[in-house]
Amino acid sequence: MFKFNRVFFIISNFILSFLIFVIIFFIRYKWFDFADVDKRDIDLEVLISLMIYSFIIVILNISFKIYELNKISQIKESILTNIFISLVSIGVIGGVYFFTKIDFARFVFFLGFLIIPFIISFYNKLSFSIILKRSQKGSILFFGEERNFRLLKELITQYNKWFFYEVEYLNMNIGKKELSDKLSNYKYVVVDTEQDISKDNFEVLNDYEIADGSIYSLIDIFGYLDQSLPAEIIKRRHFELFSSYRLDTFYAKVVKRVGDVFISLFLLVLTLPITLITVVLVKLTSKGKVFYTQKRVGLKGKEFYIYKFRSMVANAESGKPILAKENDMRVTAVGKVIRAFRIDELPQLFNILIGDMSFIGPRPERKELIEDIIKEVPLFKKRLLVKPGLSGWAQVKYTYVNSIEGMNKKLSYDLYYINNLNIFFDIKILLYTVETIIFRRGAI
Repeated sequence: MFKFNRVFFIISNFILSFLIFVIIFFIRYKWFDFADVDKRDIDLEVLISLMIYSFIIVILNISFKIYELNKISQIKESILTNIFISLVSIGVIGGVYFFTKIDFARFVFFLGFLIIPFIISFYNKLSFSIILKRSQKGSILFFGEERNFRLLKELITQYNKWFFYEVEYLNMNIGKKELSDKLSNYKYVVVDTEQDISKDNFEVLNDYEIADGSIYSLIDIFGYLDQSLPAEIIKRRHFELFSSYRLDTFYAKVVKRVGDVFISLFLLVLTLPITLITVVLVKLTSKGKVFYTQKRVGLKGKEFYIYKFRSMVANAESGKPILAKENDMRVTAVGKVIRAFRIDELPQLFNILIGDMSFIGPRPERKELIEDIIKEVPLFKKRLLVKPGLSGWAQVKYTYVNSIEGMNKKLSYDLYYINNLNIFFDIKILLYTVETIIFRRGAI
């Protein structure tokens, strides 16, 4: 089955970037004689600098989701994103070097950041094309409930540019002999673990797996392709997937909280100029309070007041809460700008500091909205097993939604996050948030 290894691309991009920087250095300072250019040795200090440059390129590539399927396979989008990364890097890092007067190989730095994005984009596209050509094509047999088969079919269709498999359905009530005959025609089987499998069919599936067949769960396929966990496919397994044993880790309880405190303090100081400017603009351009407070539901159902800069007209909600929508007439002129760049969320750094929220987690919702959603999707309450966040996997993977159906889709990403909560996932989401803010994805 086709496997896309992001780690391979990340490591190879780092090595490739480093080698290109080294080659540029040798061309400039060792191999050729240029007028007014002194010869230089490539000492340890230079090597460390070149490694840092390469590391910055890879980190920014991760931040802008270059290693996601939809970008790594599209050379145009990859190049455009990398050009943006290069220009920002040259401006920021070059500015730091200029003002601090640090001695560095300017030519190597500037030329490297200009050409490496193009080389990396073509390298990634070529490597990805080779992987695709070598990947096997064929059919997958789904053994389970028809409703969940439709979910799998939709997923495969969504990723059919890279996942060249036809999916066929097999009812779980089929007999032992029929199942055995059917399995002989397939190398890959996806089993619906929500359903009970008869003893006879269980034996057939075990024999098939031992005889070199490959069996995946529906959870595996959604996790691998979409990095999501739809509530529909875990109705019977949710206590296992979200048990206290899995969630009460040292990282979740201690490390994550310590990081929240230090980072929120740092950002509160760093963003103070933006905060003061926003306070003045909100106050001068519309009537009402500068800050907007609202009750939200947090960890274990505990309610707290969330803080935001007011981006709508005063008294925008009267009676039942209303979800924001595109071109919402209640949003002020200043509100459109601060919502687009998430500046309205800055006061939530205080919520993080006092422990109501974390930097990463499902977005906090109102009690009334949660009560409406759980009537349709009971597992929506699972989001309350972790602290709500300023950003989250659902926010960086999906767009803004204003419907129950959309909230259910975002729930699938929140459930995946909760089930896979760890420090590396949190760092990845933090990096992805950079792209979400810059390109204003999901902001209305």
